Amino acid sequence: RVLCVTMSTTIASLSTTPSRAAHRYRVVDANSRRGARRTAPRRRRDASALSSSSSSSSSLEEDLIANADAGDDARTIAAMNALTSAYATSPSVSNDALGASFSGVWRLIYSTKSAFDATAPLGRREDNTAPGLEAVFKAAFGDGGKGTDAASAAVTASSSPIQRAVLSNLTKGGFAVLQGVRLTGDATKHRVDQCVRFGDGYGYFRLSASASLEPESSPRRGTINYKFDNAYVMLQKPFEIRLPYPVPFKLLGDEAAGYLELKYASDRVRVVKGNKGTNFVFVREDSMDALPCANELF
Repeated sequence: RVLCVTMSTTIASLSTTPSRAAHRYRVVDANSRRGARRTAPRRRRDASALSSSSSSSSSLEEDLIANADAGDDARTIAAMNALTSAYATSPSVSNDALGASFSGVWRLIYSTKSAFDATAPLGRREDNTAPGLEAVFKAAFGDGGKGTDAASAAVTASSSPIQRAVLSNLTKGGFAVLQGVRLTGDATKHRVDQCVRFGDGYGYFRLSASASLEPESSPRRGTINYKFDNAYVMLQKPFEIRLPYPVPFKLLGDEAAGYLELKYASDRVRVVKGNKGTNFVFVREDSMDALPCANELF
């Protein structure tokens, strides 16, 4: 049960790692009809909805993607920091515009890493909250002796062992981590799907959550808040079978909830920070069909 809860609360945000050199990036129409090939030509967005339309941002994006491809952590982090340091969401941009910008299918190409914290085996949230089972460990071990203020919380944030295990396999054997985002249209259908696709066509794991954007008046505007409520494993070899993921999400309360704080966004690249302090770098996929469960999400 602990492992199930850990996976359900930490694999937040995710996509594949085939070579990006051969990819052409398009904006995807989230309202495409089911059954049809879900692709759309790239359209120009209002530059105010993005970090910048300058050539310098494009160059930094190229550096970020190239260094992530090469597996150079130091240079990837440097490029990511350079890209996010100059980013600011314009106050004039509505949540509708942000939702349209985020919607589509994204592939995870890089994530930062944290050391395992034995006093918080389920991971430690950046805001230092500890719902559910996480509260048991916090009561037993405290906050690791690092304080409870906001600055200390940022220092003590850590991911879980399962999240680290998943993300450490990003470049191995066709393994893929994808994220489907639907933040347009009917708000009751707004969702964020995490999909861990197994290599060699063996199937995938889907972890689905209801989602909403932080209010436009919030200093954290652009942040996606989510709460997991559905999951299953779809095996496709040696035979096809769908296995339910036995976690009572409704009983978990806030332990099933989290957020993705916006650090950078363009038509091509998104950088977000999860509630356990991990930074995730995504690139947009050409087609919604890259997400195995696209028909259920969109």
